[in-house]
Amino acid sequence: MDNRPNVAILGGGHAAFAHAADLSLRGFTVSLFELPEMAENLARVRELGGIESQPHPSTGLEGGFGRIDRVTSNARHAIAGADVIFLVVPAFAQKAFARAIATHLSPEQIVVLSPGSFGGATLFAQALQQGGCTALPRLCEAQSMIYACRKTGPASVMISGYKEGLRVAVFPARLTDEVIPVLQRVFPSMEPAENILWTWLSNPNPVGHPPITILNAGWVENTGGDFLFYLQGATPSVQKVVDALDRERVSVGEAFGLALIPNHLLTELWYGHQARRLGSGKTAQELVYAAIKSETQLDSRYLTEDLPYGLVPWEDMGRLVGIETPICSSLIDLGDTLLESDFRQTGLTLTRIGLGDMNGTQLHRYVTEGDGAIGADIA
Repeated sequence: MDNRPNVAILGGGHAAFAHAADLSLRGFTVSLFELPEMAENLARVRELGGIESQPHPSTGLEGGFGRIDRVTSNARHAIAGADVIFLVVPAFAQKAFARAIATHLSPEQIVVLSPGSFGGATLFAQALQQGGCTALPRLCEAQSMIYACRKTGPASVMISGYKEGLRVAVFPARLTDEVIPVLQRVFPSMEPAENILWTWLSNPNPVGHPPITILNAGWVENTGGDFLFYLQGATPSVQKVVDALDRERVSVGEAFGLALIPNHLLTELWYGHQARRLGSGKTAQELVYAAIKSETQLDSRYLTEDLPYGLVPWEDMGRLVGIETPICSSLIDLGDTLLESDFRQTGLTLTRIGLGDMNGTQLHRYVTEGDGAIGADIA
């Protein structure tokens, strides 16, 4: 008996393509949705009827042409009949997608924000309600995207990494035992996270992207990003700053009673299976990240997303529990200077997501039970 859930993928970027192509090749019924104003992102996919997946042999994934059952910019058509909906877009775009699907959701459906980023489930629930959703679906946050990937064309994607052991938090956490088994029918190696506070502090992108970008600002501007971001940009001295930032993140988590995973352990945890499968002596880091180039300019998501949706809220959470974060704060200041911005004013904080009046104990109750902050019952 086939117990595979029907899946909808929302988004038109690198990871949305990887989700859609790979799950199709694995036999899932897949629909792919992009906002009407961004429909051009899917034009070639619609024309061909699918996406060509090009996975690295070490991933263990099957390559080939993944035929997509439905490619659309009609939100109702996209999620009709879907058991699991993966929202695979940057944090700043999640609100627009929430409003697009708000009136078409049912409470039995599962929506996974991939990744959730800080405040993801809370803000998404608020946006759904503002868009007319009266019965919220099961909401989840992944700590990161499950694929390391890049588009290679308008209907093709290269997958260099596939994460095993990726953690997903259910909101509210009391529904974890009900929701995670369904997600594991899609991605068997997914594991439950304690709660969304854990995923808010566990996206690895803000740990690596801002310090490597900022400390290589001259190289980014002089070469237009023509260097290997991790292999050449993360020199031993730069890595010291990355590690110091990560220690601050882990300390904030400890103050909230959360056992976060240090960033330097994630690569082996997620991608060690690839190194073992290939058996070439290469490390997981070399397999997955060695070929990734820098963004072409400083004004990119490595700063414009990872500072306001990553470091700014981490600084704010540290302040709540009395943990100093000098490296985090310095990187925000430097990012403000480089981009002539004020990320503390534009970024997210506990207050801006409606939780500013809560102490640590109240936050734990909220993420576990799901009541008392967004003005609606989450069943």
